[in-house]
Amino acid sequence: MDNKVFLFPLNNSLLFKKVTLPFHIFESRYRRMVKDAIEQQIPIAVVPFNSNNNYEGAVCVAGMPHILTTYTDGRMDIYITGSVKCKLTYFDQENPYKVYYYKPLNETLFIDESLELEIESLRGLLERWAMHFLPDQSQRQNFSSTLDDPEVLVNYCAVFLLDEIDLKKSVMVADSMRKKIQILLRAVGPKEITLGPFLPTLRF
Repeated sequence: MDNKVFLFPLNNSLLFKKVTLPFHIFESRYRRMVKDAIEQQIPIAVVPFNSNNNYEGAVCVAGMPHILTTYTDGRMDIYITGSVKCKLTYFDQENPYKVYYYKPLNETLFIDESLELEIESLRGLLERWAMHFLPDQSQRQNFSSTLDDPEVLVNYCAVFLLDEIDLKKSVMVADSMRKKIQILLRAVGPKEITLGPFLPTLRF
């Protein structure tokens, strides 16, 4: 089967591999897109909206949608977990949403010992974020357990700790964990973050 994705352009939105994000679908063409994606098993790629309407060459992440709620008027709440990083090669059709062919992109996910301190520092920042934004203790514990996977940890950092879409995109596009971590540390530093009276201060 040819590598195809259905395109979902959104302002200031990106997917990351292994990260699950919610979306509210209200336009009729995108409601159809979600149904077609599930029926045809074609992933949906989320990309920042481009005013020239041309996405050839764009690097993005795609995943299969899952419907949480369907409302009486047809609107949907869905979630997508990023599963494949791809480069859009050329346009296929628009009927009524855009379909692109893509080339899968590989990343160097190896973490050597020289990055262990940086990984632990980023984990500390995320767990501090969770203390503020995940009030339920069981939610925090579940979230913390996912951070044992360095790829998940780094991608969650991009989603939750970075505000600017261009910075998020630079992390997503980077082809190695080392590059991703370097971008993150430059973006969140230099600063000191105190984790509590009995825990060390994180310094960047």
